[in-house]
Amino acid sequence: MKPAILAPLRHRTFRLLFGGQVVSDMGDWLDFLALIALIVYRWDLGPSALAALTVAVALPFAVIAPLSGVWADRLPRKTLMVAADLGRALVVFGLVFAPNLYTILALVFVRGVFSTFFGPARQATIASVVPQDDLLAANSLSQLSFQLSKILGPVLGGLLVAAVGPRSAFMVDAVTFLVSAALIVQLPNIAPAARTKEETEEQAPSFWREFREGLSYLIHRRSLFMAVASNSAALFIIFTFDSLGVLALRELGIGEALFGLTIASIGLGTAAGAIAIGQWGKRIHPFVTMGAGQIGGGLVVALLGVAVTLHARGTGAWVIVYMLIGLSAAAVFVPYGYVVQVETPPELMGRVFATAGGIQNAFLLLAPPLCAVLAELWGVGFVFTAAGIALALLGLVVFFLRPAVATQAATEDAALQTSAACSDVR
Repeated sequence: MKPAILAPLRHRTFRLLFGGQVVSDMGDWLDFLALIALIVYRWDLGPSALAALTVAVALPFAVIAPLSGVWADRLPRKTLMVAADLGRALVVFGLVFAPNLYTILALVFVRGVFSTFFGPARQATIASVVPQDDLLAANSLSQLSFQLSKILGPVLGGLLVAAVGPRSAFMVDAVTFLVSAALIVQLPNIAPAARTKEETEEQAPSFWREFREGLSYLIHRRSLFMAVASNSAALFIIFTFDSLGVLALRELGIGEALFGLTIASIGLGTAAGAIAIGQWGKRIHPFVTMGAGQIGGGLVVALLGVAVTLHARGTGAWVIVYMLIGLSAAAVFVPYGYVVQVETPPELMGRVFATAGGIQNAFLLLAPPLCAVLAELWGVGFVFTAAGIALALLGLVVFFLRPAVATQAATEDAALQTSAACSDVR
């Protein structure tokens, strides 16, 4: 008997999508390392340049994604994904010749815009071609690909940058998008999901009406709203201390030799958690898993904060602690993707997924300035301790409220009611 986590690979469409993700995830981490190397080591720019890069990466997902989700539900998904991959390949190839930071920021922003179209179309495709029983495993495999590339990508990128320079990594990343497009073009034609009767009678449904439908469904679907709200809050809390990680590790006596291993251990923990959830996660309510992950992660982060405040010292023990943080992250993020997919009908998948991503990225843009202010006022240890406690309290709320996760049939009935309500408002 095959492991449950491998079940989605029985479906050819998912195999093609997953193959493209594995290749492009690896390329993205090569690209990320190359951008840092170019900005910091070649151009000798400081924190403001890195902050600008962070904003350029996140801004399209905060501003453009909720709108691009409408097009992800309107247009043929295979065509949209191939076009987005080709667009990203062209933009990343342009990074090879970027002469300054402003050009880099502009190209990174445009690449993000293409990604806002690709992501919702990909999620909607997975939800439509993978049976519901295999969706949790499919999300686990996606998280596994991301985390393993997070571990291997910087290593390979470091070797590539050292050998032939950072711009060569952009060339490799551009090729990965072309490979992804070549895989996706082999998919069967996947038309947008069928519309409701009211929408079918309308020859040209309003763009903004469709956008409102997605937002309204997200807000009024209790389990979906709970998933998006709690995940957004968790990401906001995480990013209030994430950028201070290097300072905390230095306070704990972790030197340069162990720094890379400690960071990689987060990816190892998340990968291990993704495998475990994909294999056995269907036996547990997804909100129980999410809440437990937030509680466990919060307690570990708070422990780190106390250790920093007390000037504790250690070596390998903190590698294990960071691995536990990664394990908790998998418990939070893998069930989240599953809940969004099973709670959202096919015709709304692009809009709901993109709007949820936009909300989360808006929170992410607010977190780094807050963490900088708190760290200046009360220190790194305080930020970790307070953030850990907040994350654990959020987990308790999620754990005990845990709304029911609906069947697909009930979900589609709710979508019809939402569409009717929007029609009445008009």
